[in-house]
Amino acid sequence: MKTINPDPTPSQPQISWEQILSSLQDGVITLDRSGNVSYFNEAAEMLTDLAASHALRQSFVRIFRKEPWLIQLVKKSVPPLQESARGEGDLVSRWGKKVPVGITVSPLQDRHGTFLGSILLVRNLTHRKELEEDLKRADRLAMVGTLAAGLAHEIRNPLGGIKGAAQLLRRNLDHDPSLIEYTNIMTREVDRVNLLIEQLLDLSRPTKLDIVPLNIHEVLEDVLLLELQTKSQATITIKKLFDPSLPPIRGDRNRLMQVFLNLVKNACQAMNGSGTVSVTTRVEADIYFRGQGAGRSQFIWVEIEDEGVGIKDEDLLHIFSPFFTTKNNGTGLGLAVCYRIVKEHGGIIRVDSTEGKGSTFKVSLVVAD
Repeated sequence: MKTINPDPTPSQPQISWEQILSSLQDGVITLDRSGNVSYFNEAAEMLTDLAASHALRQSFVRIFRKEPWLIQLVKKSVPPLQESARGEGDLVSRWGKKVPVGITVSPLQDRHGTFLGSILLVRNLTHRKELEEDLKRADRLAMVGTLAAGLAHEIRNPLGGIKGAAQLLRRNLDHDPSLIEYTNIMTREVDRVNLLIEQLLDLSRPTKLDIVPLNIHEVLEDVLLLELQTKSQATITIKKLFDPSLPPIRGDRNRLMQVFLNLVKNACQAMNGSGTVSVTTRVEADIYFRGQGAGRSQFIWVEIEDEGVGIKDEDLLHIFSPFFTTKNNGTGLGLAVCYRIVKEHGGIIRVDSTEGKGSTFKVSLVVAD
């Protein structure tokens, strides 16, 4: 292995090409003339869930048989074309996990132009895709909020008339229980529509948050106590995996209670009354910039994991969108409101799910100064 050392001295360590490539955050894969893997760095191992020892000397086509789009890119780098090519798509691990990546493939040639093989640079696009989806979701929330604010007055006026008429009608129907029940249904449904309008307006109103330092464990304990009191199913187990070294976070207690009560309630409902809900807290090791004009901050994570039915892959992208729901009686606004509250706190909310195995909702929040 050749080394880079333009001015070697006894005190200066030599740096090899392998050390440089192993330190990159992007995956680097090289192929020989026959299309077999000759180099596979650590980042490539992380992206593919495949050890370098299992990839080396193996056929590239065999390893990436689930990604025909990637095989087509590589074919452009070999004779007779020997061209560079770029593309984006999903890498599918042997466990079925999909990772969005951007690929650049180039031919490897010696100084005489003789073809030696191909080199692939693999970049994880998960963070970029999440940011793009966040922007789209924020636009949708703003549109829905604006529409709700414009229609709320026009809808509430006739609803008030319907409810008043139903209440007056009920007073004259004491002799007919079946008709009384119909008027009760009318009143309940008017109240339900009013609640829906109020939730929609929450998406459009500028929220004034009462931000103070909070112990997130105290918030979570109150949430779990409230949820357990409303559960008649004794077969749901709550597992608390709290990090005792967690620092205080910046937040509005009532709003965060709303977020985590919704997430815990959804987790219990997803299991149909039987299973374990795990609530985990941990400190994010790195410090990030999040949000325009925001400074560097440290974050904590709260993860709520269930053993329920999970979420279909095609539904994951829409799970925080207004009116999207997988429940028969859901409004599709609960998670949309959670998303907005977390964003207003300068955090993020994500979900990982496997259909038939369960889901994990992850919320990050800013550590108090």
